[in-house]
Amino acid sequence: MKEDRKKRIFFITVVFVAAVSLFSGWYFTLRKGIYIADTFYYKINQEKYAHSRSDYIEVLSKHSYKIVSKSGERTVSLTSKENVLSFSFSDGTSVTGLWNGEFLTDSDGLPLEYENIQITVNNAPVPVSDTAYCQALCRIHFGDYETVSAWHIQIFGILIYIWGLVSILYPDNVYFFLQRWRFRDPELSETGRLLEQAGGAVLTIMGIAIMSGIMQMLIH
Repeated sequence: MKEDRKKRIFFITVVFVAAVSLFSGWYFTLRKGIYIADTFYYKINQEKYAHSRSDYIEVLSKHSYKIVSKSGERTVSLTSKENVLSFSFSDGTSVTGLWNGEFLTDSDGLPLEYENIQITVNNAPVPVSDTAYCQALCRIHFGDYETVSAWHIQIFGILIYIWGLVSILYPDNVYFFLQRWRFRDPELSETGRLLEQAGGAVLTIMGIAIMSGIMQMLIH
């Protein structure tokens, strides 16, 4: 009876950890949004995209936006003629380019600037350029959203998580998988079993990190 109870508790714990990890992974890496330089802004609703309370973009109208950052607040108006987009900022600066579905280019098809690159000077980030903001506004305007990760990455995390658990519970079966026929007495030593279970623990932790989005967030 006690053994059955332990198995139920273990099963519930395993499922609970997986469910929490998957929800966390969806919330932090699979929600839609946009990148501005190397910072991701989540789509809160149709009118707001936010990285934090002090860094967000608000859609005022179809061709008007408000950018709020630590350096201040600015409005941007968008005008388009055929495939040429012009952005006018409230401080008097402007950016004009062609949107090719990935980034703004000049008349020769060359990018106005590289995306997703933010330079740091003395460990302090350089303020995001107007062009980087315009790249993001193009994605908002055309509904071309991004995500931090992809759903198949979480599936990969689930498989690693399951493989790790199986290695912990059944180290001999995992080690001799598809090669048991090669051995007369296929059984691991105590040291070998511990090493296999240690490897399974590492895989389990790695699976949780991938499912929860921790791994993807660290990479980005």
